[in-house]
Amino acid sequence: MLLDISRALKNPGQSYPFSGALSLEAMDVLDDPVRFEGVVIDGSFTGAVESVKVVGRVRAKVHTRCALCLDPVAFDLDAPLAEVFTRTVDPEDPDQRPLNGYAVDLTDPAKDALLLALPMRALCRPDCGGLCPVCGVNLNHRRCTCQEGGERHNPFSALDELLTEDEEV
Repeated sequence: MLLDISRALKNPGQSYPFSGALSLEAMDVLDDPVRFEGVVIDGSFTGAVESVKVVGRVRAKVHTRCALCLDPVAFDLDAPLAEVFTRTVDPEDPDQRPLNGYAVDLTDPAKDALLLALPMRALCRPDCGGLCPVCGVNLNHRRCTCQEGGERHNPFSALDELLTEDEEV
């Protein structure tokens, strides 16, 4: 989404509202497929002599998969957006973006804001049962008997065999 900032550069200190939609490509985030749908940006931009500050909100519907059972998950996401575009970028300030001409592209800032607002783990529901570690069945849909009655499978059980009571750790 290109934002025409010429008015803000001609009238420093004046704020101008904006609103628009954009589309983002599907991507992998920590090996999980993530797709943003219906991305909408709104806010305002204010000019200074050689820079423009853009503040607002980015909203989208997120489509990914559950971290425990791998079922599809969709949820709404609302993220803050605050960017400074400047003609002379300070190499010491990583929060500044270069300003070339009289338009700024909000695609990358919007994508960055949405990625930062993503939860660490997307779950299909708070009490997701996940997948059985033995047979792989989705425990939300049906139960299995793989771990009933016996000792539960623990991937770290091999470490117990390395330690004996005579050894010091």
